Amino acid sequence: MEKISLEELENLMWKKYKKQISFQQLQKEFLKNDDERIEYIKTELEKAYNEKNGDSVYILCKLTKEEWHGKHEDIVFYLQQLELPSTIDCIYELAVSNFEKYSWDDNFALVRKCCFALGDINTPKVKEKLESLLQSDEEMIRKHAMEQLERYNFSD
Repeated sequence: MEKISLEELENLMWKKYKKQISFQQLQKEFLKNDDERIEYIKTELEKAYNEKNGDSVYILCKLTKEEWHGKHEDIVFYLQQLELPSTIDCIYELAVSNFEKYSWDDNFALVRKCCFALGDINTPKVKEKLESLLQSDEEMIRKHAMEQLERYNFSD
């Protein structure tokens, strides 16, 4: 199957967001299933990382805001590997996203992975974001944030 570029993927996502195409059309025009899409995105991001291409990381951050897929934890893992300060806001926003599909998880696994990704970036801004998570009503979210605050010193 011929693969499309990340720019073409972004255009398809915007069409889907604007309800110009259906989810099925998006899938058909991109790849057959989530696993293929994520593998392709991972490959493109690794290539972008090696080439220092910030646009591709930006697209990945856009994917964290989309609820139509179930690969948020995989995306956070890739962002964690990159350790880019430019992804702090996107990781934090995913941590507080409250997607309905994750409401069953009392352990807040996605939030925990976001906290680990933030911790690995280890900057003063990350400390602020983790401290903000300490204000959550959910005990497990506070626990995950504290785990990282205790793990790092958060200096530049």
